Parts: sequence; structure tokens; C-alpha cells
Amino acid sequence: MKWRELTKAAASTAMGLALVACGGHDRNDASAQGNAPPPTAEAAIAKLENAGAIPKLDRSASLAGPDVDGNGVRDDIDAYINGKFTDAKQRKAVLQAARAMQKSVLVDATNKDATKAVSLQIDAALDCVSSVFRQADNLAASSKVSEKIEAITANTKQRLVAYLAYNKSQDGTTSSLARGDTCE
Repeated sequence: MKWRELTKAAASTAMGLALVACGGHDRNDASAQGNAPPPTAEAAIAKLENAGAIPKLDRSASLAGPDVDGNGVRDDIDAYINGKFTDAKQRKAVLQAARAMQKSVLVDATNKDATKAVSLQIDAALDCVSSVFRQADNLAASSKVSEKIEAITANTKQRLVAYLAYNKSQDGTTSSLARGDTCE
């Protein structure tokens, strides 16, 4: 699957998550007919997080979010990756992808040189994830991993808007497939 297709799929996922986070729900449900009111978006998200159905994510207004250890990955995403990936090579590859995705949210989308550098880092990280998961005979999982990291990185309206601005800055640009070992 090409990066642009992954980007569109993840943007759709992220927009759906943003809708849920912003309180969008079906007004024609049983609660609209006089039954108990539906839970708030925050309560529904907390319930899913507590059940382990979705990762517990930072939802602050900060684009960067907390990164206490300074590794370039938000602490909540760090915790998700460390809990989800027990294989050291896979964990390292996914952390590389998360670091590159975080940069896409933080980059000045009007700076073409900066966005191109981030694009190259994302391409290398996605290639690394693919190669590591291919070695583990689990190539199909690599695109799901990439989509998940993209979605949880752009988990708030502010982050989604910044990520979409980065993607828009890439319209009309080209890139080459990475060569050699792209893992950090």
C-alpha cells in the first residue's frame, strides 16, 4: 500500500476519532426517545480506555504533548508501544515510526524543506516497520501498525489539523523508495 493511500486511510480514521472526541453521536438513538441520556464522549472514551479497547492517550491542547524522556515520542504513545510490542526489533521500528509521525504534527507546514525532511523520515520509518515485520512473517501487520500510530498521533482536533496541514504541504511532491537499511 502506498504512503498516500495509508495517509488517506489514517486521516479518515483520525477524523472519525476526532468526531467521537468532539462529542458527535447519533441523536436518533434510544436516549433521544426519552430513555437514559447517552454517555458523554469523554465518558465513552474513558470506558474504552479502562477496558483496554483503546490506548489511554493524552488529549491536551498541546501539539507535542508530554515527552518526559525526550525521545521524540509522546509518553502515552511510548506506553502504548512498550505494552503492545514485546519483540525488541518491532518495538524499536514502531518507535521510529512514532517519532517520525510526531514530527509531522510539529513541523511548520509552510516550510517546504522541513516538510520534505519529515517526509523522508516517515518514508524511512515505514520502510523499517515493513522490513522488520516482513522478517517476522507478519507483513500484513505493518500497515495496520502504521495506521494505528498515525491515528493515535493525530488524536485531537489540534493535532489532526496540524497533521492535515503537513499532508497538504506534500501535495504535488514526489519521493523515492528508501534504499538499504532504514532502521535507526
